[in-house]
Amino acid sequence: MGVSFSQNGKFIQFKLYKNIEFELGQTAGTRTIELGVFSPAIAWGKGENFHEIQLLSINFFSRSQARNYSAGAEYTFNYRMSDEGVSKFQFFVGGGVGGSFQSNYSEIFRNSAQGFSSSGKYLRFHGIVIPRVTYEIRSNILLDVSLPYKFCSYKNIRTNEQDPTIPVNQQTSAFNEFEALPRALSLKIGATVRF
Repeated sequence: MGVSFSQNGKFIQFKLYKNIEFELGQTAGTRTIELGVFSPAIAWGKGENFHEIQLLSINFFSRSQARNYSAGAEYTFNYRMSDEGVSKFQFFVGGGVGGSFQSNYSEIFRNSAQGFSSSGKYLRFHGIVIPRVTYEIRSNILLDVSLPYKFCSYKNIRTNEQDPTIPVNQQTSAFNEFEALPRALSLKIGATVRF
């Protein structure tokens, strides 16, 4: 669901999407479908092409011995491929980048009253290509269906456990991972209301 404002061919739209993730594993046991949360987006442009920023996630959790916070966003530029005309269907191809971060901290107690701290920091970046179809339901309501594909992704993970039973030089771990052309698809459904 979204709201749109326009003036002199320029426009700004506020949208709400529902994301569904499909992980295409090698076997039925490794294939998953994840229903994502609703996520807001803002789009702006002139004519028919537009920029869009979508807030993918924002989370904050805090207790006396644990905390976790994270956020993610995605930017795309979307180019209209269909001809101008009276068709209710419009086709777009977009591309862009996204990223997210996560930080967590907790105190862990193992069979004693003495605890130790555990923390992690995670950075993720991805490149995305996004074919999109909009359908004009009414003159002021559009349905937006797209298949975002993260064609490459990079992850940096750093964890630290200050466990006295582990040597100090083994308490911190760092991992970097790059993946190209993963077997995963997303389906994004959204709506825009124009005033």
